Amino acid sequence: MLSTSKREHFSEVGKLALIAFPGHGVIFLINLVLARSLSVSAYEHYVIAAAVFLLMLAVTSQGLDKYALRMMPGKFASKQYGQAARYLRFSISRLLLGAIIVAALTVFWAHELRDFPPEAMSVIYITLLALPFGALTYFLCAAISAAGNCVRAAAVTHLIVPALSLLLICVALLSPIRATGATGVFCWLIAWCLGLALAAYWLKQAWPAASGADHTEQQNISWRAEALHFWFYRLAMSVIAQIPIILLDWLQPSAAATGAYAAAISTAAFATVLTAATNRVYARELSIIQETGEFSAVRRLRIQRLQWMLPALGIFLVVSLTYTEEILGLFHPTFVVEGTTAFRILAVTTSATVAMGIAPIFLKHRKQSRIIFPALVAAALVQVALLLVLVPRLEATGAAIAYAISMVGLYGYFTLASHWQMRALRTSSK
Repeated sequence: MLSTSKREHFSEVGKLALIAFPGHGVIFLINLVLARSLSVSAYEHYVIAAAVFLLMLAVTSQGLDKYALRMMPGKFASKQYGQAARYLRFSISRLLLGAIIVAALTVFWAHELRDFPPEAMSVIYITLLALPFGALTYFLCAAISAAGNCVRAAAVTHLIVPALSLLLICVALLSPIRATGATGVFCWLIAWCLGLALAAYWLKQAWPAASGADHTEQQNISWRAEALHFWFYRLAMSVIAQIPIILLDWLQPSAAATGAYAAAISTAAFATVLTAATNRVYARELSIIQETGEFSAVRRLRIQRLQWMLPALGIFLVVSLTYTEEILGLFHPTFVVEGTTAFRILAVTTSATVAMGIAPIFLKHRKQSRIIFPALVAAALVQVALLLVLVPRLEATGAAIAYAISMVGLYGYFTLASHWQMRALRTSSK
């Protein structure tokens, strides 16, 4: 059911923000604690493994979690519970198979092509073990959101798993064992296992009781095809987000440059928390709009989103641009020189993309692949080209400039395209 009142909408968004901000604060603390406790090279191994994990997660997901937010809310609204249950089983089997394939390909890349040192390889291996647990947790939380409980879903992925990781990391650092990048990744592995168990329990509680059987065998083909659009989008966005860290490591201007950029982007990502936590609300409601044809509600959703988001982004920018050096200095003194300009660029960039964040969701729900995918390919190619040119000269700042140009250009294009789509819908409905 659509949220029809401002009070209902802002209540749910407010709860999600209260979960997301402390959750990202925990992730910030994890990066801060590890940066100050590990050597520069060990912290570099950790951030590279984290970037690889996010890329593997994007590949493994196959778009199934994002498509769950497109398909399942409409099925629940129309009481087609059997279809939703079949999609759940179909997706879990696909995710497990995907995790095995992606892990095997990652081992080949890391060992044969990239030739990481032994200490870095140990971190990668633990990351591979965490992959199926992370992928299943994200998918089950998407299903929980589709069933109507976005708050619990966000609590698992944005707060509980990071908080458990921080707790375990602190315990490990206080123990007599020597802390390495593998220590941080192993703590995340345990947290993902516990998060998966909790997500499964809450999904069982959220699932509608009147779930009947549905035997539409041919639906599997349709699900695979339609989820691919969401998969390609997420994969492309993950590449655009993570490739600067991977190329900084490959081009190797300095270990400090990689760490400084990782610290800058993780801090600037405070702005993206607003999107990550609340977009599941808009995805769920756009799914119902798509099912019911009430496209006039899209404009209301956009206005309600900007009413609370713009003031929050303003506060974020004031703090980030005023206290840049103090924030980066918390990670490591060498990161201040390397990362100050990069952080300011990334803070402005993430704020701009967050403000325009509902546009790509709308286009994906309208199945506008001919608009989305050429733009993604162009943005990725532009970013890689700029990284190859700018990183050897400007290091972390060059990586930030490349990211900013590709992302602002991409989201600006999506915003214009969604505006044209809405105008066409309004014209056809008259």
